[in-house]
Amino acid sequence: MSYIPPFAPPYASASTVDLMLVAPSKVTPTAVDWERHRLVIKRLYVDEGMKLKEVVAIMASQHGHNASLKMYKDRIKKWRLDKKNKEGDMLAILRKKTEREAVGKSSSFRVRGQPVTIEEVYHYFKRKKNMRGQEAYNAPTPSDVSCRTPSPAPIVPPFENDTQIITTNPYSWPDQFAQPEGAQYANATENLDDTEMDGMVVFTPERTFSEYNEQIFQCTLHDMYNLISDDQDIPRSPSTPQTLLIPERLLLTIKTYVDGSFEQGSWVTSEYGYCEARGTTSNTPFEFGEYFSSAVSLLDRGLLVEFRRLLSKAFSVVETLIRTQHPRTLDVIIDNMMYLRSSGFHDIAESLLNYLSRISKILLTKDSPMAHIWQLISMLEADSLEQGLIEAWRCGLNAFEKALGCLHTSSLDINLAFILCVYGSISDSVAEAHLRRLLAQAEKESRISRSTLAIMTYLGWNLYDQRRFAESEQILLDVLPQARSNGWYDLEADAVELLARSQHQQDNKSSAEKNLRHSIQLTREAWGMADPHAMRLMVFLMGWLREWGREEEADQLQAEITEAIGRDDIDEELDGELVEH
Repeated sequence: MSYIPPFAPPYASASTVDLMLVAPSKVTPTAVDWERHRLVIKRLYVDEGMKLKEVVAIMASQHGHNASLKMYKDRIKKWRLDKKNKEGDMLAILRKKTEREAVGKSSSFRVRGQPVTIEEVYHYFKRKKNMRGQEAYNAPTPSDVSCRTPSPAPIVPPFENDTQIITTNPYSWPDQFAQPEGAQYANATENLDDTEMDGMVVFTPERTFSEYNEQIFQCTLHDMYNLISDDQDIPRSPSTPQTLLIPERLLLTIKTYVDGSFEQGSWVTSEYGYCEARGTTSNTPFEFGEYFSSAVSLLDRGLLVEFRRLLSKAFSVVETLIRTQHPRTLDVIIDNMMYLRSSGFHDIAESLLNYLSRISKILLTKDSPMAHIWQLISMLEADSLEQGLIEAWRCGLNAFEKALGCLHTSSLDINLAFILCVYGSISDSVAEAHLRRLLAQAEKESRISRSTLAIMTYLGWNLYDQRRFAESEQILLDVLPQARSNGWYDLEADAVELLARSQHQQDNKSSAEKNLRHSIQLTREAWGMADPHAMRLMVFLMGWLREWGREEEADQLQAEITEAIGRDDIDEELDGELVEH
């Protein structure tokens, strides 16, 4: 499982500090400079509502980005971030609202990607002294204005009698990989029909959450048991097919949860370009994943006690993971659950799922979609669980891409992990084809960008899995200079690790050891001595040292790993028992 970089480390690595804390320069910014600072400029100007002069000053003093006010105005216009309302936009919103209300449709509007309320429209016209005539009101809708029917709030009807034990009959999922591209989200996951109305794209849900099959959404667990039980003494409902009840409810709950979280502003894009829960900067999803992969690495080397301790740490962060409801919680947990299953740890994956179902019901409200998601997943039969996890992952990915675009950093990270895990399990060559198509798409938008380097790094992992180590090494050598020069320390650390592993496979011991130690250094400097990813890298290095007959150094490194992991509750209990005896 490839390393997924966390959102925002507390401090940068030594090799990138000089790149990130840039001294002011009078050099005219290039197109690459503007793109590198685009998210920060948007946050200051749009999200925080600063005046453009204030943004200019902050960008120069804190980021070394020197540009004239006119250059900023031109760039703001190009990026369509202009905050000033225009009469044509306001008239179009007023006309569309009237037209859609006449046919019983509610509406939400955006101008240049920013939400606009009808109250803001009324306030605009209240202040407007000179108005254009009827001709302006009936003019075609400007391209900057978009309208859609609001998604329902991320709340699902509560389960009742939720203490009952439910088992399901196996059902057949459609073969998603055999379908034409774009057809994967039929039925439950495809709920938007795009229609054109006077030049405006209007998104109308095929079925809103509350309007969707009432049999699915209002039934209790007892009703579901009646539908799916083999016991002929229990009366059955004649309507909804029993094999679709749970998966359809699961996928629709995920879709509604993600859509509602974006639409209500619960999830936002940080200045680093990642999606996060508003008001939080938690790295918990990524720490969670690294604990599991590090634990498996320890077990592979026979370190049973350390394996147990890291596993305990992974389970200990589940409560925080569920409580904070980070945007990446669902896909990261699914990714790691599939990783555990593919590594042969089915019992641990099952324990994790059961714990998620229990703890989410305790920590979250009765109507929380997240609680229902894990309850529904836990109700899937073992034979259907893996396909159910894939469809749940795919459904969340689809919702992210609709909300943010496929090349947004978080959407892309989810997609890259999905490609390696799901398509890679079919064939590494299939995964490679998907990655190369995605890379071509990213390069059309920008020759060198964070997106292209992230895809190239994942392509390197794919080639490594195919044992094409020289090709993998070459890709990483192409990635590293760009990652360093742009200050993308997480990509640098990931690329250096893979470079070291590719060199190790080619028996280039000196370079492999040097680069792996450098990756450990980068990771520790950025995320601390006890970071689980750093521990996983140290486990790899320890294995190499033993392979090369350097046992004393390996023992010393093992002691460092043990100290970094620390003790767990079981250690304390064992100490207590020894004292009693």
